[in-house]
Amino acid sequence: MPTSTWAKFARTPGVYTQAGNENWGIRGVPVSGFDDQGPATLNGAVSVFVDGAQQPNRALTLSPVPLWDVEQVEVLMGPQSTTQGRNSLAGAVVVQTRNPTFEPDLRAQTRVGNDGERGAAIAVGGALVDQVVAGRLAVDYQEGDGYIDNITVGGDANPRRASNVRGKLLVLPNDDLDVLLSYSRGENRQGENSSLRQGDRVRYYKVASNTRAYDNLEQDTGTAKIDYRLDDFWTLTSQTALTRVDYRALLDFDQSAAENQEVRRHQDTRMFSEELRLGYEGEDVRGFVGAYYGRTTNDFHDCLLDSGRLLRTLRGDTQIDNQALFGELNWTFAPKWTLISGLRYDRERNQTDVQQDDFSRPAKASKTFTALLPKLGVDYQFAENQYLGFTVQKGCRGGGVNTRAGSRHGAYDPEYTTNYELSYRGAWQEESVRLRANLFYTDWKDQQVSIRENNAVFSRIYNASSSTIKGIEVFLEQDLTSQLSINAGLAYTDGRYGDFVTGTGQDMSGESFLYAPRYKASTGARYRFANGLMVGGDLVYQEGTPSQYDFGADGKVTRTHMSDHYVLMNLNAEYALTEQLLLSGYVKNLFDKHYITNNRNDDVIDVGAPRSFGLVLDYKL
Repeated sequence: MPTSTWAKFARTPGVYTQAGNENWGIRGVPVSGFDDQGPATLNGAVSVFVDGAQQPNRALTLSPVPLWDVEQVEVLMGPQSTTQGRNSLAGAVVVQTRNPTFEPDLRAQTRVGNDGERGAAIAVGGALVDQVVAGRLAVDYQEGDGYIDNITVGGDANPRRASNVRGKLLVLPNDDLDVLLSYSRGENRQGENSSLRQGDRVRYYKVASNTRAYDNLEQDTGTAKIDYRLDDFWTLTSQTALTRVDYRALLDFDQSAAENQEVRRHQDTRMFSEELRLGYEGEDVRGFVGAYYGRTTNDFHDCLLDSGRLLRTLRGDTQIDNQALFGELNWTFAPKWTLISGLRYDRERNQTDVQQDDFSRPAKASKTFTALLPKLGVDYQFAENQYLGFTVQKGCRGGGVNTRAGSRHGAYDPEYTTNYELSYRGAWQEESVRLRANLFYTDWKDQQVSIRENNAVFSRIYNASSSTIKGIEVFLEQDLTSQLSINAGLAYTDGRYGDFVTGTGQDMSGESFLYAPRYKASTGARYRFANGLMVGGDLVYQEGTPSQYDFGADGKVTRTHMSDHYVLMNLNAEYALTEQLLLSGYVKNLFDKHYITNNRNDDVIDVGAPRSFGLVLDYKL
């Protein structure tokens, strides 16, 4: 991810992130949700789309989405189920890469940094047949040694390697038809991202496992978007996506050097979707109706080995079929007043067959869910560049089946949210001052929560009776002069379980959501000198969060494992060497802050990245 794009994402109020990307989320909800189907999970709470193709859950929690040659990143806060569909209960991130044009275009980049960071990227495009066919090819490769050392087997514990190739073809057969075809191939490999605690001492950036653990993900995605303009008002759009993911991993089962037990993991995932929309664009009315079909399949196979000898196996497969009818209508029914409405009927079927589980027993489950998801709101322009809006919308995420080894592989029900949101967007002084703010309340029913009960090795999934999220997000930007701009953001998010007692009496009623920071604040500035040098920096504060609850014999919480509060300082600068050549540099975590990001137990923890720095050289024709 380019430094500037990552910085914008990290300081967005309401979005929280952690180094290594294992856990990030929107409004206190992790990208993977609070449930835990197991390592083969196919459900998430935040959906990410790249060029119209939804990204698999495993890719979102393993590695950052590749953002070389990206045109736009849009973060949609709160439930987006009405238009984005499944896995959008808490929000969505929509990424649009650069499309081909008929003008010649060439961009190239090379970068180096500490801990062996290095990489190169190139993008080239232009006309293949003048005004009829245009193409674009983008290639990106990055690698690094990582910042964690293995003190048992020696060497780097989390080396990283990532590559991505994307090709696009734009075909314009006539004035009414646009065809955009794309294909991307990505591979990401990384090692172990945790640290060791010995007694009261945290061994930052040290692990002691006797396994050279790794995660390796290969992904191929093809998309086809066809726009056919029926007349000046109506457009018919078809969006087709096909994705194949091959995931392999080697894990240290005991996460230590005490035993020689390893888990070899293999998952083969296929995702197909077809969406057909009929859109209308008039002077006072804009909207669309559409139909959607999607199928996701996943074959999973885990093996537990002891010194190379097979001990136990988990294998099975899951198929999810999803159909939907949906629509949205925006109607300017009076000057400065716009009505926003939407509706989606969603049907989902989950079929899971755990064919072998040597930890417990095989199981087969099938569940079908339906939901009607409305959205209704109003937007009012009460002055020039001043907008006030209010929206109510319902979100839903389908149920699933716990595929974690040793569990009872039971099916669980869907979860639902109703979100009430008051929003403001304003600009003054010829739009040199810009302010946006959101005030929201989310009522969560039948929330899916994963709990490891006392004296249990594996987790179970419950549909909690109720939960709530309430909060506010504010972001201010101001161009003080043509050279100096500043920004500041603040988010307060309070997510708590309601009346929630597990089947064995563990009482989490009133407790805060795991991993969800209540407070996040940021401030930054950019200054451009007369000679073209630009320098910028930002401060980001994030509150510590609960990582795990311990319970007593009476079922009450006796201890809360917490991550650390932290403040990070980041700097960046850029200078135009020539009209086409740009040199930039960055420093993340300037003061080398050491902090814990996940404290599930007292032995193995996750920590934030140390100080990192690098140089980037960009060329643009």
